[in-house]
Amino acid sequence: MSQPAGDKVDLCTVISERFIPQAINLIKSYKTYSYDAKIYVYYFNTDPEKLKIFHSLFSDQVVLNPVEEVCPHALDPRTFFYKTYALYDTLVNQSEAVIYSDSASCFIRDATNIGADLIDDSLFLVYTNSHLINRNWTTSACLETLDAPGAEFMPQYWAGFQAYNRTAENLSFVTEMYENMKNPKVASPPVGVQYPDGPGTACIEHRCDQSVLSILIHKHNRHQPYDIAKNAKYGDWQTIVSFDRSYVVPTEQMVLSPRESKFGQFRFLKNA
Repeated sequence: MSQPAGDKVDLCTVISERFIPQAINLIKSYKTYSYDAKIYVYYFNTDPEKLKIFHSLFSDQVVLNPVEEVCPHALDPRTFFYKTYALYDTLVNQSEAVIYSDSASCFIRDATNIGADLIDDSLFLVYTNSHLINRNWTTSACLETLDAPGAEFMPQYWAGFQAYNRTAENLSFVTEMYENMKNPKVASPPVGVQYPDGPGTACIEHRCDQSVLSILIHKHNRHQPYDIAKNAKYGDWQTIVSFDRSYVVPTEQMVLSPRESKFGQFRFLKNA
């Protein structure tokens, strides 16, 4: 187990313009149930005027940063380079300890003890369903380029929620993710392209940043065991249920509610 580098753990997320309400909902949940520390919001494909609401609501607690167009697919909404960019820039240049969350998720119970859930100064959430292995969700070009023998048969890890302390190992890890995600052979094609390696091949759909995260976890022997309690608190139950209808969603233990506002539930904006 690891503890956060300091008393606070910052929050990092990334948005395009239509996800501004989702990010506000996430931030309000973080301020209510988590560390209420610094919040780094990265943005792309967004009118700067629309971003003024963040400082109006949260003052300088929120730091706004653009996603720089450092590669051809940087601003493509379905390739998800921008998620890796946000995490990389926050940990390398801004924060001593950070939670990355997709903007549509929100905290619904106390999340101030996340340090107890870190292993080797990080939190990765593994999928256990046999269909959720890298070869089914990663192109052959990505696997070959990242050169991690055996990774194709290893499980995927959820990219929508991660946590890191700022250590030399983690700085190296997120930098490698970032540099690889700049490579179109690794990052592309975008999510939604079915059987990108051709009909009858193993890869059903490329998962871009999630594939790179999962392969690098294997490459650097950073696998984390499936933990029922951690998965109940922070896990991606929607994906789990889509592959296993018998899975009982642990609503009473849930700390992070994934993708909640993506489907129209904004519990923290009701009184806004």
